[in-house]
Amino acid sequence: MVKVKVCGITNFEDALKAVEFGADALGFNFYPPSPRYLPSERAREILVEIPQHIRRIAVFVDEPRMKVMEILSIRCQGDGEQAFSGIQFHGDESQEYCRGWGLEVIKAFRIRDRASLAGIKGFPADFYLLDSWAPGYGGSGSPFLWSWIEGLDASRFILSGGLNVQNVEQAVQQVRPYGVDVCTGVEARPGIKDHGKLKEFILAAKAS
Repeated sequence: MVKVKVCGITNFEDALKAVEFGADALGFNFYPPSPRYLPSERAREILVEIPQHIRRIAVFVDEPRMKVMEILSIRCQGDGEQAFSGIQFHGDESQEYCRGWGLEVIKAFRIRDRASLAGIKGFPADFYLLDSWAPGYGGSGSPFLWSWIEGLDASRFILSGGLNVQNVEQAVQQVRPYGVDVCTGVEARPGIKDHGKLKEFILAAKAS
């Protein structure tokens, strides 16, 4: 069954509802220009409420290594476990930069055309998140052509970019990715989820 990652979590209620509805992973955005940016202190407060079996992904865009290490040092209160189970690098991070973190690494590739997929081959990451290209590092709100992925092994792909309740089932059936990632497609406004859309999205993805 496809995995579902809900990104841009900024508050308790959205995090717990995503878990309740069946999300497998939650993404926490540490890119300051984003309207979904989460200060580390606020992230810690939310993370202590998340069950340990849920993958907790810290999302960065071209941050200095020391800043990433600072965020990753967050520990859950009580048991002292590392708060994050994975990292997503969503900028122009190099292969060298993405090595040696000791956690699951997701590297995002912003897909502008079929040639954009060439950089994936041999890139040192556990999973590859395929997002639609847009100026800057925000979401475009539109999917790229899924036909560009045809013929590729999608078992380590996390499909993103313009996914919503209306198209996620088709996306999963056509691409057969390891997982799907959603943010804007289930929002009421930037940084705040629409719980009805969130539930429908997860159910549609899992039913595909």
